[in-house]
Amino acid sequence: MMENLFAKIILGHLLGDYLLQSKKMALIKSNKNMVGFIMCLVHSIIYTISVCAFLWRFDSSIFLFIVLSHFPIDFWSLGDKWLKVIKGRNIAKAIESKEQYHEVDLIFSCIVYTVVDNSIHIIIMWIGLQYLL
Repeated sequence: MMENLFAKIILGHLLGDYLLQSKKMALIKSNKNMVGFIMCLVHSIIYTISVCAFLWRFDSSIFLFIVLSHFPIDFWSLGDKWLKVIKGRNIAKAIESKEQYHEVDLIFSCIVYTVVDNSIHIIIMWIGLQYLL
C-alpha cells in the first residue's frame, strides 16, 4: 500500500508541477503581490487535481490538504528558505559569482534547489495522505 501511495504521489507531483505548470506560472507564483498570489493559487489547484487524479480520490479533506500544503511551499519559496537555514546552495549567490566555473555552480545550485523543493512537497504529502486515506 505504501509503495502504491508513494508512486501515485510522485506521478501526480510530476504531472502537476512540471507538465501542467507553464513557464509564466513558474516565474510569477512567488511574486509577493496579488498576481503572484493568484498565479500560485491557480497552480496549486491544478497541481492538486493532478495528484487527486492519480490517487483517484477527490474528497474535500484531501483536496484541501494538498492545496494548503502546496501553496505555501511555492508562494514563499520554502525550498530556498530551507537551504538558507542549513547554509546550503544559493542560486542568487551562484548567479552573482565571478569565479571561473560559476556556470557549473549555478547549474548545481539549481539542481539542489529542485531536489529540495520536490522533497518538501513529496514528504509532506506522503505523511499527510497516510492519515487521510
